[in-house]
Amino acid sequence: MLIGLALIFVIGVVFAVAYGSQQITRSATDLHKADETLRLATVVRAQVGMDVFMATVDDRFGTVSAEARKIADQEAREALGFLDEGIEELRVDGVTEGTELEPLGEAFAAGAVTTLNLLEAEDWVGAQLYANDVLGPAFDAFLIEAEEIRDTIRMQVEANDDMLGTASNIARFLVAFFIPAAVIIVYRELVRRQQHEVELERRLAVERELAVSRDEFIANASHELRTPLTGIAGMAMLLEEDPVVAESELATELVSVIIGESHDLERMVEDLLTTARLDAGALQFTFSDVSVTNEVNEAAASMMRAGLDVTVDCKEASIRADQLRFRQIVRNLLSNAKKYGGPEVKVEGRVEGRTYRVSVSDSGQGLDPEVAANAFQRFVHRGRQTATKDSVGLGLSIVKSLAEGMGGSVGYRRESGWTTFDIRLPLAASSRGTSPVFSVPDSHKPRAAAHHTDPL
Repeated sequence: MLIGLALIFVIGVVFAVAYGSQQITRSATDLHKADETLRLATVVRAQVGMDVFMATVDDRFGTVSAEARKIADQEAREALGFLDEGIEELRVDGVTEGTELEPLGEAFAAGAVTTLNLLEAEDWVGAQLYANDVLGPAFDAFLIEAEEIRDTIRMQVEANDDMLGTASNIARFLVAFFIPAAVIIVYRELVRRQQHEVELERRLAVERELAVSRDEFIANASHELRTPLTGIAGMAMLLEEDPVVAESELATELVSVIIGESHDLERMVEDLLTTARLDAGALQFTFSDVSVTNEVNEAAASMMRAGLDVTVDCKEASIRADQLRFRQIVRNLLSNAKKYGGPEVKVEGRVEGRTYRVSVSDSGQGLDPEVAANAFQRFVHRGRQTATKDSVGLGLSIVKSLAEGMGGSVGYRRESGWTTFDIRLPLAASSRGTSPVFSVPDSHKPRAAAHHTDPL
């Protein structure tokens, strides 16, 4: 900004110098015209006076000076013509504005012409009297006015010259000072930017190292956690089928809690690993023709074993998607409904054009308006909370990333007391219509959910 202001000031000084030069040139031209007008008026007065003098001498002493008088007459008349042109040029330049130069010039010219005409008529006495009584005073008045105008123009020239000298000195100083200063400032700015770029590169390198370390940590931690979790879940499921455990209501309840918690932990570990891969751009999709009903069945049955009350109503169709990622989407939406939704949860699936829509709905109170706008961002929970005891806040953001990564979309709506998340994915080439309704088999439903066996 300082450099810009300095440049503006320098440009202003340059324009001031240019303007002063123009004013000096114009004033000098006007001064020359004023001097020339004075000279012409003096020539007219002198030639007319010479003509009158020679005519008077010829009359008294009988001399003959006709040739000299003729030359004086011609020069006087030519000078009068030039005088008129000079006064007109001064008028055009605006010099005579507010002065009496023009009427005085006209009176002087008229007096000179009258005197010359009297001499041509050989009225020597009348010409001499007219020259003394009329032409002389007219010339004196015109001379005084012309000299005042000339002096005014001269003062303008001097003032413009002083201004131009001052502006020139300032311009020279600014040029001598500004160029080194500008070089120093620009050099300093370049050095500062280079230092800033070096600092940014250093920070980026640190961020990359941190990102790599974080991804490696998450991947290793996910692997290390997933192995014992798989064992815990498998052994708990074996215990659930053991007749001895089935005889004890408390043991059955505890085993169900272990299975549900292990599934929640497994899902959170998978979400962390998926997020790390998304951030690193290393998440890959293996596309195939996926049966919607089979994957929804598996995901729903897993969540129902963890205590979720869910009803499924899906039309049979195949979609073009990654089988594991599609199941992860359904599982995350069901888990979200379990944590934040109402007591009733349903999954519906319908073919819509060339896409298949899977809707996971719950009878809960829905999202707050401020949360709904950011529902698919990371670490967003109900109200202003940023974490819950059994969630890391990544479920819906992963749903969105996976759906879009497979060429689909995700949406949220609240209708008729139901909170619904819609997933749309492209149909496989083999599916272009609808098929029979699918419901979760009774063998997969826990006893606590027996009153929801009928599909909606």
